[in-house]
Amino acid sequence: MSNRKSYPFYQGIWRKLKKNYYQLIRSKGATSIIARSFAIGLLVEFVTLPTLGLAFLLLYPLIRLFKGVFSVALIGFLMGKLILPIFLYLNFHVGEFLIGKKVGKVLSHEIHSYFSLTFIKERGLTFLLGSFINGVIVASISYFLVYYGLAAYRKAKEKRIQARQEQRAKATLGVEEL
Repeated sequence: MSNRKSYPFYQGIWRKLKKNYYQLIRSKGATSIIARSFAIGLLVEFVTLPTLGLAFLLLYPLIRLFKGVFSVALIGFLMGKLILPIFLYLNFHVGEFLIGKKVGKVLSHEIHSYFSLTFIKERGLTFLLGSFINGVIVASISYFLVYYGLAAYRKAKEKRIQARQEQRAKATLGVEEL
């Protein structure tokens, strides 16, 4: 018998997002390292879908190569799972634009049969290239968002701590005067 409380689906997702957010902003280390790690995790998630999960194996070596934090990269990887469905259609069109093959109206049928070998053979390179390009763009944007957001959070936190210390110092001075 478990004492764990169960939550409705939407509330469970919200709780997990909040947990990931708090883990991210409370991560120790330089702001640039945390932002870089998050961006790497997000980029790997964009490349993972077209490679059927094999790119996940790149996450640890990439984090070691760029001297990042693995737990933050995992948070970026998981957040990427939430935003990647928005980019599925766009990935095809970016890849089509760069390669020059026409994706056309058969796209909806092919997304339905995504895991078929013929789909991977015919449209895999187009989708992989589009995913990589979009992943680089989204990871770059996320790097700056995380970097500046985390820097602002840490600055505000430092001000709160300093204000609290000043209040305690004033309170102890007031007690000593009595």
